[in-house]
Amino acid sequence: MAIIAIAIGSFVFLLTGAITNEFTHDPGAGILPGLVLGFLAAAPLFKLAAQERSNFLHPTPREYNIPAKLAFAKIRDYLAEVSYNYGDKWHVVTADTQSGRITANLRFMDEFTRMEGDARGNIHTQKERLHRFLSLDVQVRATERSTTIIQIDFCPKVEGANYSACDSIVSALANTLDDILREAK
Repeated sequence: MAIIAIAIGSFVFLLTGAITNEFTHDPGAGILPGLVLGFLAAAPLFKLAAQERSNFLHPTPREYNIPAKLAFAKIRDYLAEVSYNYGDKWHVVTADTQSGRITANLRFMDEFTRMEGDARGNIHTQKERLHRFLSLDVQVRATERSTTIIQIDFCPKVEGANYSACDSIVSALANTLDDILREAK
């Protein structure tokens, strides 16, 4: 969504500059109005992109037809068993059965290959490793109807420009926990 906002803002900027240049015959006259109108055109889409990102990292609470203690145990057991990349595992910081809160952290490294050119026009590859950190907070609450409400919140911190580097882990974990809690009885 952010890419669409940038594209629309750029298009409005260029269009405003062209129209202003056509009427005033001054090439620099359309820069400021183009910037203002481009920002105004892109701002709602940037706000929508930020809202989608927030909904992805903090999904709405879900209700499951299992007891709270069983849901708590299933989530804690899954976090203890799952591993990523080269054995990176969730570190459960807090698993308080009284309050129904589980807090866990995942630290891992991403390795990717970057291509760059030198002065002679040759292309060289360089491997780069970047740190990733993902924090998970799960709230398990029992209801009067003998069901359980689960609230999951994620907080990623990434090194580098790829702010969505942890998104695959976030979506996989949310989907897997949803499947586990739906199947458990």
